[in-house]
Amino acid sequence: MEFSLEKFNELKNLTKLNYDKIGRIYSPALRANIVFNSDGFHHLRYDNSRSERSKKVQRNKFVYFNKAVEILKRSTTIQEYRRSICTVGSRDRSGFRKTKIVEWFGFFAIISFSQRIRINVVVRRAGEENGQYHFWSVMPYWSLSNNIRIIGSKKMEDE
Repeated sequence: MEFSLEKFNELKNLTKLNYDKIGRIYSPALRANIVFNSDGFHHLRYDNSRSERSKKVQRNKFVYFNKAVEILKRSTTIQEYRRSICTVGSRDRSGFRKTKIVEWFGFFAIISFSQRIRINVVVRRAGEENGQYHFWSVMPYWSLSNNIRIIGSKKMEDE
């Protein structure tokens, strides 16, 4: 499949339009609302070092975004959980940055048995019980071995 910058931009704009319409959804697994704020869409396009992801990686995230929303609406189980202390915000005058406990919740779903497509949807919460859940990412969740898709694992904080 040949990459077309025009088609990529159309997909990105359509995904952004759909993303902005959502606002929030209820998650049975978290028993709370998940907010779709600008942080989540930004993370689909940029990595943790604020570098733009490759167009191919962005395209994969945009293609599976609508499935991610459905998974969050239906999933009743959290399949993966991570917790870490992370810096938030920008540096103050003295050069220090505030830190918060950040939690990541992973939801896995096989969306096609015949094509071996499995995706991971990540919801993040900064600030423990005081923080709100927000959509963080969606990613294909497989690796290739001899051109055959194999279910693999990745660190969800980085995706």
